[in-house]
Amino acid sequence: MKMTTKISMICAALMASTTVFAQTEAADSTINGKIDNQPISQNNNQKKQSEPDWEEVIINHNGVQFIKGYRNSDGTSDEKEEYRVTISNEKTHVGAFDIGASGYGSKLFSTNIDDSASFLELNRGFHLAFNLCETRVPIAQSHLGIATGIGMKFDIYSFSNKDMILTKGNTSLAYDFDKSTSYSKSKLRCTYLTVPLVLEWQQGNRDDFFFIAGVEGNLRIGSSTKTKTSSGDKEKHRTDLYMNRFSYNLVARVGMKGVGVFVKANLSPIFRDGKAPELYPFSAGICLTDWIPYYKWHQTSVTTNHSADI
Repeated sequence: MKMTTKISMICAALMASTTVFAQTEAADSTINGKIDNQPISQNNNQKKQSEPDWEEVIINHNGVQFIKGYRNSDGTSDEKEEYRVTISNEKTHVGAFDIGASGYGSKLFSTNIDDSASFLELNRGFHLAFNLCETRVPIAQSHLGIATGIGMKFDIYSFSNKDMILTKGNTSLAYDFDKSTSYSKSKLRCTYLTVPLVLEWQQGNRDDFFFIAGVEGNLRIGSSTKTKTSSGDKEKHRTDLYMNRFSYNLVARVGMKGVGVFVKANLSPIFRDGKAPELYPFSAGICLTDWIPYYKWHQTSVTTNHSADI
């Protein structure tokens, strides 16, 4: 069993136990639900209010099962209460594995940069992102919902000026060109913790068609520059270069059967105002949405009577 499955089911047991066991105190209730896909509709007016003679919690790959048993005074029959929290492999598409190209422009939704930022002209950019966990709140059955999660993303910008050295000056971003050495690469790497909040539409089955649109909050947790000479020598410096700690971007995904395309456009610049040229990042590429499991917890209950000894 995967570690994520174990953690999910343990958390479900803790959360569901409070709700499930609290419901046994109700004296008058009608229970509707399904156990093993069989419809249930039973009145629970006769539910015993005494403490159960035995309790059991079963956790396995199918979900979490709570059982309470009550022994009759003659010891020959019992009333059994059973609650189940089952797992379905219904997924949201917010937890995609994104891979593609990244870049930036001097204006929103632009790929062009001003002359003042020409030293930061890109040779190419690389974008990688994935979610660590995800959840979905349905709005219209299984078709429309609000989804969120926690993830990480990485942007690597390779500059056209391979001999450029970026540094954090006293008051602003500084740069220099080292003409004394032959360089093959000059890069800026950025790592972010991400929290998306999106509206998701799934047509028919979740594997048929999906569309996602919303926003994504970003917390920069790391950044560094890296240069590599033609002879293979590398030099790396961890620095923030006056980059914004927090940022946010628009995000959209569309696809079918777990494969799609994505587009992201930042509404906030990479660097702090007045410290460096104003540049707005963007990225686009393909996404894979079936790489992380999503568990939807359903709670049902039923009371059964048995004629055998416990």
